[in-house]
Amino acid sequence: MIYKIQPNIVCENCIKCGKKPVVEQIKHEWLLKCPNEACDNVVVSSIVNFDAWNKKNKPPISLTSGQMKKSI
Repeated sequence: MIYKIQPNIVCENCIKCGKKPVVEQIKHEWLLKCPNEACDNVVVSSIVNFDAWNKKNKPPISLTSGQMKKSI
């Protein structure tokens, strides 16, 4: 069975297609996965691991977007 994630839970969108992930339970494992089957973006754990999903799907930080301070 697939469950939608509540909007108040902090969860990054899929880095590949931008969709909000869903939760699915298969036997004793919880899958936090992209609903788009073509992405094949999934985190498998014994609990619903939002931290692992957020780390995996965090957009890269651009080094040119901010000003860097000079060190003396």
